[in-house]
Amino acid sequence: MTQFIIISVQIALVLVFTFAVFDIPNEGSLFLVILMMMLQGLCGMALGLLISAFCDSESTAIQLALGSFYPLLLLSGVVWPIEAMPEPVYYIALALPQTLAAEGIRAILGRGWDMSYFEVWIGYLTTTAWWLVLLTLATVVLRVRR
Repeated sequence: MTQFIIISVQIALVLVFTFAVFDIPNEGSLFLVILMMMLQGLCGMALGLLISAFCDSESTAIQLALGSFYPLLLLSGVVWPIEAMPEPVYYIALALPQTLAAEGIRAILGRGWDMSYFEVWIGYLTTTAWWLVLLTLATVVLRVRR
């Protein structure tokens, strides 16, 4: 519950800065944007749980978290467009949890698209799939290590 509250506050701050401070227009549903951001937050929490299940010490967990976070961020298309990546890296980027979600949020905000468009619903589908896989793996690792 604490993590959910933290995610909610982070999402609220991001949306306030996005729309009020930076004046970025929103052509689509704010509900769909918030839902995608919540799913991405849950996916990040599941990754954190998996990392903590694998690691015995805090320093190892921090190293593994940083070692996984930056490649995910850099290859997701948020910092560098995936179309400009070499072909093998492009296909790896498409398989990452944030890539298609970022494309979906761009489609919602910039084009006003809804769930009837492929770019939007595939972002929700991949984020949910990653969340479930990471949560399942964390559960398995925790049971095995017990």
